[in-house]
Amino acid sequence: MALMGLQFGLETNSFENDPSRRTVAKTCLRRFRWLFKIDGISAQGVNALPPSQAARPSLSFNEIEARHITENMYYPGRPDWRPINLVLYDVVKTNGDGARFHPVFDWMEKIYVPEKDASYKTASEGLIKECDLEMLSGCGEVVERWIFENVWPQAIDFGTLDMANAEIVTCDLTLRYARAYIVKGSS
Repeated sequence: MALMGLQFGLETNSFENDPSRRTVAKTCLRRFRWLFKIDGISAQGVNALPPSQAARPSLSFNEIEARHITENMYYPGRPDWRPINLVLYDVVKTNGDGARFHPVFDWMEKIYVPEKDASYKTASEGLIKECDLEMLSGCGEVVERWIFENVWPQAIDFGTLDMANAEIVTCDLTLRYARAYIVKGSS
């Protein structure tokens, strides 16, 4: 079968009898095959909240303008990593003693404790975290892995409530981070 040059790199395995004609397997990333991990907050362990929505990093470069006689020239400047949104299902969590807790609220208390005369602390131990975003294949293999460095909650929204709505409650986070990168050679 002739492909006529219209496959755009999306062709899949060719399981023909002739091994010399097999193509390399390609995997299209899917929007629902991912796992966002923040230690103690999202996706990992019994004490974390399961994620509902997340985003891959977003980056833009500030531009540098160079004025020269009668023209302006532009060059890429510093990278600007945009905050990302993470939506977590809000489920009841209990520790070994049976006491209830909220992982996101506990993370927030690393910098701001409202019940103790609204005390504010500078960045403390455990506030800044490293996060992983894993894109998965249909068989659950990691096909792309992002590392987010120096992540902290820029905004936390514990959600609106509605007596006429039976949907699951979520906790929305806006995460700020220093930088993100793909782990090379991971699969």
